[in-house]
Amino acid sequence: MNAAQVDFQQIRIKHILFKSKVRSVLYGGSFDAVFFSDSGPINQWFATVGSARYGREPELASLLKTHNELQSNALGLFSLYRNGKIDQAQNGMKDIEKLSDRFQSLLTQVESRLALKPDVV
Repeated sequence: MNAAQVDFQQIRIKHILFKSKVRSVLYGGSFDAVFFSDSGPINQWFATVGSARYGREPELASLLKTHNELQSNALGLFSLYRNGKIDQAQNGMKDIEKLSDRFQSLLTQVESRLALKPDVV
């Protein structure tokens, strides 16, 4: 496994954890303010590993934009949940899933393309 594969495996795991935490909050779990903040693990990956190693890759900007949409949607769903609109918040997971599919697809695209370039990183 090359360095790019390791880096993208890290962000993939963080993304899956993100989705899991969103679902957890919407089904009564506790809200992790740090995880969902700008200093959370996914944003930190983009700020350090992502921008430093892959900032020139065209998919990176789309990945970050999609993650920001995920973050914004999740925070909106949490607000609905806190305001007693639990069913509406839980139904919003459909939008999270769609954005997640887009994120995963972009991640696979860049990962596959970089696997063909052994000099990356």
